[in-house]
Amino acid sequence: MPPWSSRRSARRRPVPERGPGAPGVPDLSDLLNLAVEAARAGGAVLRARYGRPGRITMKPHGAGPVSEADLASEAAILARLRTTPIPVLSEEAGGAGSGRRWIVDPLDGTGNFIRHLPWFGVGVALATDDAVELGVVYVPITDELFAAARGRGATLNGGRIRVSETGSLAQSCIVTSIDQGMCAVPANIRRFARVAARVAEMVSPNAALVDLAYVAAGRTDGFWEDGLAPWDMAAGSVLVEEAGGTASQVDGTPLRLGRPGIAAANRRIHAELIAALAD
Repeated sequence: MPPWSSRRSARRRPVPERGPGAPGVPDLSDLLNLAVEAARAGGAVLRARYGRPGRITMKPHGAGPVSEADLASEAAILARLRTTPIPVLSEEAGGAGSGRRWIVDPLDGTGNFIRHLPWFGVGVALATDDAVELGVVYVPITDELFAAARGRGATLNGGRIRVSETGSLAQSCIVTSIDQGMCAVPANIRRFARVAARVAEMVSPNAALVDLAYVAAGRTDGFWEDGLAPWDMAAGSVLVEEAGGTASQVDGTPLRLGRPGIAAANRRIHAELIAALAD
């Protein structure tokens, strides 16, 4: 059982029935609006605390740091999402590991935030098992709100976005994270070097949801990373797909939120990226 499915989510208040969904559950448009509201609320907390992360502790098993800002952002987000009867899976609070649930990353890029680097954001998604219905990524320092709902396209601050038109891996800018977890595995280092030798540019901001949002907006051409949890991938994956790209496991098989990794790119280079990762 994945570690994120081991805790129960807290009790929630029901909301009046709206739309054609299950009793007490708003329709998808209302849920997307709620996700936007929640992401902005978390982002407002992070913007106010930028440069002042508060007490920092290290999670067990090398899972990275968590700051008081992470927890404050999470509280603001959950206070809004728990007005629905939908369970929540959140990075710090845990919760529902399967079924229909909200999936929350209250601070994507905690290491950057702690170091006063502006590459961080908030992620809110809604998924049923592995099927992501909607996703929101909010970058508070630039006030950029990326949003997508399945079958409705992807937007940035209300305007439509599309993945890049880059036609080959050799012309592409590819993003991944370089950290202790990656460098501790020699095969991962060799794979990084192999991909880097085949692309025009490699970038390593270490904030997976923001990285995926930038792929969706066509700012970069592709992204991959191993070892990710559902909250690191869910919102970003639907953004990429609704912007015309492809998101899969690192081996090219269909994306599963319970498996720790993702490869996402525009459709012209996705297969080439998967092949480079597999060689």
